Amino acid sequence: MLRYRLRSGLIIGCAALGVAGAITVVNYASGGREEILGQIKRLGTNIIVVSARQSRAVADRERTGAVVTTLVPGDYRAIRDEILGPVPASASVSSALRLKAGFLSTVAPVMGVEPEYFKMKAWELSNGRWFGPEELRRSTRVALLGHKAAKELYSERNPVGERLFINRVPFEIIGILAERGPGLDASDEDGQVYVPLTAAMRRLLNVEYYNSILFEIPELAAMQQAEKAISQLLRRRHRSSAANPDDFLVQSQRELIDTQIAAADRLQFLVSWIGLSAIIVSGLGILAIAWIGVRDRTREIGTRRALGATAYDVFFQFSLEACVLAITGIAVGIAAGWFATLTIAARAELKFVFDTDNAILAVMVAFVLNLLFACWPAIRAAKLDPINALRHE
Repeated sequence: MLRYRLRSGLIIGCAALGVAGAITVVNYASGGREEILGQIKRLGTNIIVVSARQSRAVADRERTGAVVTTLVPGDYRAIRDEILGPVPASASVSSALRLKAGFLSTVAPVMGVEPEYFKMKAWELSNGRWFGPEELRRSTRVALLGHKAAKELYSERNPVGERLFINRVPFEIIGILAERGPGLDASDEDGQVYVPLTAAMRRLLNVEYYNSILFEIPELAAMQQAEKAISQLLRRRHRSSAANPDDFLVQSQRELIDTQIAAADRLQFLVSWIGLSAIIVSGLGILAIAWIGVRDRTREIGTRRALGATAYDVFFQFSLEACVLAITGIAVGIAAGWFATLTIAARAELKFVFDTDNAILAVMVAFVLNLLFACWPAIRAAKLDPINALRHE
């Protein structure tokens, strides 16, 4: 093995590349799956969203983007009293408003929500405090900033306690929300400002209707039944008919979640096959190098046989050489896969995930395949006729 350094290095490299490739692609897919599961958790798996439609027909003509004002507090109360009971819920209103912090002025989405909104979204604070029911009741002018909005308005400075003007109305910043990143619903929650629902409706927008209402359902199995019951109640309250279609939309995250999980599982399956293919290709490389090695060492084999070595001795020698080199390559591949996973996760801004079970499976498959591919040239070496081997040029 030391005499044929290039050949030994190639065998180690083939084994290492196969294992490292398999580990890296599977870990990359696992990191993507963890990211999706994190986004699903932030969305809320048991949440039903009742929202006002953003377009409706007026005089048989479609008015795209018209604001629907029929989702009112009475609907909110009726859904909780007649269907869901005292479940966590939050109505919301939103609009793009002018923000002014010091000498900086910009336009950003402002959402009015209830305190339960952040619990339903499993959102955490990075600094400051939440607003509570008393501030909601009194329409207190306090605000929570998304991570991106805080950075754009105040750079690296801590803005908690400072004054923010929203449409020239002063609000006190009481907290900064933790960074969430892009969600499955493509909304940029980090770039928004959140204020108490009543403060947004009375002090900023002067409206008596909601853009949407979120309800958290205790059991996932009851989601479909709850959606149907809410739709029937709102159709009755809004007098929907064939001539007067629904002016609301009832949605759950179920279909979106199922689609994303199915896509993640499909990606995991495909990259597993890619990893297996990498191991097979690396094994074929070991086979080719070992096969060439047997041909180049034919006279050596003949000399050993002439000096009394048995066919088993020759087989054991070549098998042991290939196995030692392959095992060394597998060990190098594990280390390379770990560093490659760490590097790719950092560059792709994914969570670092090292799937130990898949790594062990990849090592076992690589070891078995490399052993089989190494034994084939060893069998060929053991079957060489000593006389013909000595005459080989």
